[in-house]
Amino acid sequence: MAIGIITGREIGKNRDGDSDRLLLQVQMLDEDVRTIELVSQAGEDVNPANGCRVFVANASNSYKVGIAVSDDLTPEVDPGEKEIYSTDDPATTKMARLKFDSAGNVVNNQGLNSAVSYAALNTALQLLVTAINAALATKLDGAGAAGALVLDISLSESPTVKIP
Repeated sequence: MAIGIITGREIGKNRDGDSDRLLLQVQMLDEDVRTIELVSQAGEDVNPANGCRVFVANASNSYKVGIAVSDDLTPEVDPGEKEIYSTDDPATTKMARLKFDSAGNVVNNQGLNSAVSYAALNTALQLLVTAINAALATKLDGAGAAGALVLDISLSESPTVKIP
């Protein structure tokens, strides 16, 4: 077992040649650059940035796999919490962040901004439009046509969220 530093990557066939896997080029601390397969958790798709440390284990005498990766960024979560984040490349800064805190909250990007449900926001805004239209329909002097407000936020709906 050894530790190395990631210097590159490619998608290629695993040792058996039956599946595409993430193959990392790793500068071993005591050897030359080696190509190793990254074995990650089921349900997780990760591609660590260059400069991250990887723990390399021998799967056999001639086959090595990476089983754990550290980006060497300072840990920030409290006991019982988990944070999932992306980094720049090479890894120097946490970018998009999703934190599961010990109070049961899911916090987007350190809670600096909030996300809203499109459906809930649209419903609230349409109720506001209805109230404004009801007020506009009541003409103070009885002259002219009643006003009407229309609000369409359908173009603001997005399946992805980026909160600065």
